[in-house]
Amino acid sequence: MAEIDSINAIRDHIRQEELKHVYLFYGPEVYLKDLYTSRIRARVGCDDMNCFYFSSDADVREIASICSSVSMFGDRQLIVVSGSGFFRSSTVTDFADAANDSNTYIVFKEDDVDKRNKLYKKVCDTGIVFNCKRQGTAEIKKLISSRVVGSGRRISDNVLQYMTDGIGNDISTLLAETEKLILYVPEGAYIERSHVDALCNMRTNAGLFDINDAIAAKDHERAFLILRKLLDDREPPVKILAIVSKMWSRLYNVKVLMNDGARSAEIASLLGIKEFAASKLMRQASGIDTDLIRRHVMLCGELDSSVKSGEIKDLTAAEIAAVM
Repeated sequence: MAEIDSINAIRDHIRQEELKHVYLFYGPEVYLKDLYTSRIRARVGCDDMNCFYFSSDADVREIASICSSVSMFGDRQLIVVSGSGFFRSSTVTDFADAANDSNTYIVFKEDDVDKRNKLYKKVCDTGIVFNCKRQGTAEIKKLISSRVVGSGRRISDNVLQYMTDGIGNDISTLLAETEKLILYVPEGAYIERSHVDALCNMRTNAGLFDINDAIAAKDHERAFLILRKLLDDREPPVKILAIVSKMWSRLYNVKVLMNDGARSAEIASLLGIKEFAASKLMRQASGIDTDLIRRHVMLCGELDSSVKSGEIKDLTAAEIAAVM
C-alpha cells in the first residue's frame, strides 16, 4: 500500500479494516503520531506485558527476536519504536517480514524519512505509511471545537481563529492551551477572546496581525492600544517596526499572487510560511487595494531609513506605523 496523508483514510482504516502488521507514522505533527498509535494499540487489544517500547537506541535484532517469540500473556504483541533513524540509514528489513508472519504489530514514529530507504519501501509495500503533516486551519479548528464542546463549553469561530493565529498550528500545543481554558471557563459558558488573552501563551505575531487588521480597517485607536500592549510587554519599538514592515511586504506579495489566482497552499510554499499564516494574510489582503498596500510598504521603508539616520526615534516610527 502506498503512503497516505489523509486523516480520513487512516482513521477509517483503523476503525474498519484489518490491521496491517507494520506502520510508519512520520512528520512534524506529534499529536497525530501519538493519537493513531494509541488507536492501533486499542485495536490490537494487548495488555502492558505484551507492549514493547524502543527509542533512538532500538536494536533490529531485539525487535526481530520479539517478532519470532511466542507470547506467554496473550495472543498479540505490540512494538512501538520512536525516533529510531531506521528510515534514514541502511537497515535490514527481515524483521518486517517476521512481523507480517506473526501476531506482532509494529508502529514506527519518526520525524523524517528517506523515501529511497529499503525499509521505507518495505513498509509501503506490506504495511501503511502515514504522513503526519501539519494540518490546515479548518481541520485544527474542528478538532479544538470538538474538544471544547465535548467538555460542555462553547466557542465561536472567531475565537478559534484568534487561537490558531496567535498560538500557531501545532495541535499538541493548541490542545494544551485549550485545556487551560476549559478548566477556567464554567460549563455551559462561551470561551471568549479575553479568556485566551488572559490564559494562553500567545505569540507576538498575534498582536501584530491585529495591528494590521486595525490599520486596514482604519481603526487607529485600536491599533494604538495594541501597540501600547506590545510595548508594555517590552517588545523593542524597532522590532515592532521591522515586523510590521515585513508583514506589509508579505501582504503585497500575497495580493499579487491572489490576483494571479494562487491558493493558500501555493502562497505558503512560495513565501516559505505556514498555510494558516497564508490564509490569514489572504483574508487581510482581500479587503485592501493593491496600491494602498504598496504605499504602506514604501512608508515603512521610509520610517526605517529615518530611524537609522537618526531623524526620528524608533518609538515614534513604531507609533506612525501603527496608525498610518
